Amino acid sequence: MAPVVVEFSAREPERLARWWADVLGWHLDGTSVRPTGAGVELRFVPSSTTKTGKNGVHLDLRSESHDDQNKIVERLFNAGARFADIDQSSDVPWVVMADVEGNELCVLEPRKVYERTGPVAAIVVDTPDPRAQARSWAETTGMDLVGDRAEFASLRPPSGEGPHLEFLAADSGPTGMLRLLAE
Repeated sequence: MAPVVVEFSAREPERLARWWADVLGWHLDGTSVRPTGAGVELRFVPSSTTKTGKNGVHLDLRSESHDDQNKIVERLFNAGARFADIDQSSDVPWVVMADVEGNELCVLEPRKVYERTGPVAAIVVDTPDPRAQARSWAETTGMDLVGDRAEFASLRPPSGEGPHLEFLAADSGPTGMLRLLAE
């Protein structure tokens, strides 16, 4: 099974890595952040490019209750995250935020499906063809295909532990300052 890595392009990779390590409670190793339990490695690489639009890859963070969701949002805000508008409806049950360099993330309401993922519930990828992308990533990573619709496809680690890999229908594929890698 090939491990999945999320790579952030950052103006200040050390600062952004430290921020993510702090908010997730994970281990900082230079410009990499590694989970202390279930999770995926986050890497931070230097870039002089300024973020100009919504990333085509983002992280969804898990909460255990509505109170926990509020505490996570407050913790992120106090750490420098800001609320973000990516044209989401005002009645969605998750909270959209951006990290200190503007990378979008969502703090999800409690969902049973993510109870064994660790703090990162899912890595979400925009793509014109969710089914094809999910099938390709399933072959590459050995993850199990658990959702396969035209507008949404999902993979989960065979153990059930660790983030899901989710593909959402979008006009274009992954763009922006985050990339998803299989190694």
